[in-house]
Amino acid sequence: MDLLRTVARPALAAPFIADGIDALARPKRHADKFERVQPWLEKAGVPPVLHSDAELLTRVSGAVSVAAGLGLATGRAPRTCATVLAVLNVPLALVNNPVWAVESQDERKEALSGLMRSAAVGAGLALSAVDREGRPSLAWRWNNRRRLREAIAAAQAQVRAEYEPVVPARTAAASR
Repeated sequence: MDLLRTVARPALAAPFIADGIDALARPKRHADKFERVQPWLEKAGVPPVLHSDAELLTRVSGAVSVAAGLGLATGRAPRTCATVLAVLNVPLALVNNPVWAVESQDERKEALSGLMRSAAVGAGLALSAVDREGRPSLAWRWNNRRRLREAIAAAQAQVRAEYEPVVPARTAAASR
């Protein structure tokens, strides 16, 4: 792993690890944030969640966030962990920065700024999710292997055609 990945992955994962640990230790604060935006989510079609379910959802989200964050930070399945964190980032960004739910202009600017920061982190996670560390994609490797097999088969056919002995018709008739 090169220096950039060694530094960038833990830096990208750190907020998710810290927030996940906080959600596991103190789920009530996170559940309260969720309950503030719950009426708007219900209007959008999300099923209602009881307070106890919100705390359980917070804990599960925190555990997933910690596990995926540690995986990304340590380089264990980094593409999968980055994908999980990118997907998890969307609802967290909406719950933590409810631009539509705040009323004062200053709070709206702060929520919008937080939403844009979350979008930037999500974009970084998306880039990390598609980073193959210089290795070719599975589709390229599949096509390359197919082309190599075809080239080997063509070369073998050419060698056989050039070096197989040609049996003259008289010799074949005489050998019978």
